[in-house]
Amino acid sequence: MKHLLQVIVIALLCMAGTEVMAQMSYGGEPQSFKLTISQNIPTIEVEALDVDALLAEDASIEGKNHALRIGVNKDVLYTSDNSGRIDLLPNGAKIWRLKFHMDKATYTSMHFSTFQIPDGAELFFYTPDREYVIGKFTNANLMEDGTFYPQELPGDEIIVEYYEPANAAFAGKLVIDQITQGYYDFFHIYRDEKEEKGGLGNAEGTCHPNAICYDATWHDQIQSVVCYTMRSGQYQYMCSGAMVNNTARDGKQYLLSANHCYEAGTWTFYFNYQATTCTGTNGSILRTATGYSLKAKDDGNTSSDFMLVEITGTINPNYNVFLAGWTTATTLPTNPTDCGAIHHPGGDIKKFSVPQHISASGKFWSVNWATATGATEQGSSGSPLFNKDKLIVGQLYAGSSSCSTPTGWDYYGKFSNSWTNSNNSSNAKKLKPWLDPNNTGATSLQGEYLNTVGINNYTQVVDALNVYPNPNSGMMTISGAFTEGEGVCRVYDMLGNLVMNRNITLAPEFTLNLDQLTPGMYMLEVNSGDRTSRAKIIISK
Repeated sequence: MKHLLQVIVIALLCMAGTEVMAQMSYGGEPQSFKLTISQNIPTIEVEALDVDALLAEDASIEGKNHALRIGVNKDVLYTSDNSGRIDLLPNGAKIWRLKFHMDKATYTSMHFSTFQIPDGAELFFYTPDREYVIGKFTNANLMEDGTFYPQELPGDEIIVEYYEPANAAFAGKLVIDQITQGYYDFFHIYRDEKEEKGGLGNAEGTCHPNAICYDATWHDQIQSVVCYTMRSGQYQYMCSGAMVNNTARDGKQYLLSANHCYEAGTWTFYFNYQATTCTGTNGSILRTATGYSLKAKDDGNTSSDFMLVEITGTINPNYNVFLAGWTTATTLPTNPTDCGAIHHPGGDIKKFSVPQHISASGKFWSVNWATATGATEQGSSGSPLFNKDKLIVGQLYAGSSSCSTPTGWDYYGKFSNSWTNSNNSSNAKKLKPWLDPNNTGATSLQGEYLNTVGINNYTQVVDALNVYPNPNSGMMTISGAFTEGEGVCRVYDMLGNLVMNRNITLAPEFTLNLDQLTPGMYMLEVNSGDRTSRAKIIISK
């Protein structure tokens, strides 16, 4: 199955004001896929990196209190005037294509210092086998500073394709000023298929359960955790974090992570990068957003090593993102084995770790683990620690735990310390001004889904949803006015309480298993882009 990294976006999803559209793409496929034109595309050969030297350098840096380095950036200068090929079409349109072969790279990406394209122009990126395709990107994707960058693509080859229609208002100008060669196997595509590294993906250890194993009781919190990459200077890095709610409940796209992760540059956020089964080894890399604004941060010497950023690119509603709740309580989290840590060790698919002991250490919570229920690794930095009430109480700062030494202590910066940072006078050094903007004095806040906080300023079309049989025992067939792709299913009881919330794969007709629900009448809702379909269902067992 082709992994088309395309998101069909309705223009009305754009946020108001100065927020950056960035990564959101507009669907479709490259024009060259539809035409009979030469596939002989000039290739830029990029010399392989000294991967062994880079990995050895990384290994020499002990601890988890630094971002995980995953790639190298190289300054270049490529345009349609000095590279690639241009095909003139009979109707007067033109296509520019350029191919990069970054020898032995684990992934590729690039940055455009100039992104000036007319209405009707389209930009795509894809691998030569067309297994991965992202786009289309248009002039609506121009960032505030006049630049543009796409997400990373797995493998060592990438093709850039730019289409400009006939009679365009002006000739487009694209300048690629930087390319990125991955050397850390972020998408673990080069693992040994017979003996997969880490057993469950790209983590160093084998003790980390897939997050989906805990989905029945931690689904919402799992939906809040994010893996993100940062292109900064010569290198690219990654860390983990969690989307968090604020008392204004205005849908601000805030991400809580660690100060030591911060690298100024261009950021890409990966949502739902997780397996769908306990034994799964891969996750979707389809769901991304780009662009950020730094709100507050402080280091581990003077505070709890926290960072809060706002994602400025639009987050597609189909990502079903949860804004996690939090508490400023200073009391020790009780019942450690009922608490949870959700993270991306080594940039791997989302994992879940169960604390065995939690103690207080000044500005930090000290946590250790059991052999079979996870630990943390570099790349887990910035990930959240939840208490038994499923509220965030801290973010990962440093530690010595691993799958081989799970009893080594990890340190999570206390959310309570980050809240006012010892009554710091600067709003840029504490969480409270951002997460309690109206100064309500709240000491805790429950989480909620980004889609339900009421700020998505587009008008939904509500369609009828066909369900049969109805009544049913929990197994049913669904059909409605939606096309194949990613969607969200929600079930409400007759009092309006949300009782189930899941990502689903849509088709014109598909089956749905709700046998975990108790007998009764419910409202079933399926969301697909800007459309919502609803039907009452009766479960009778």
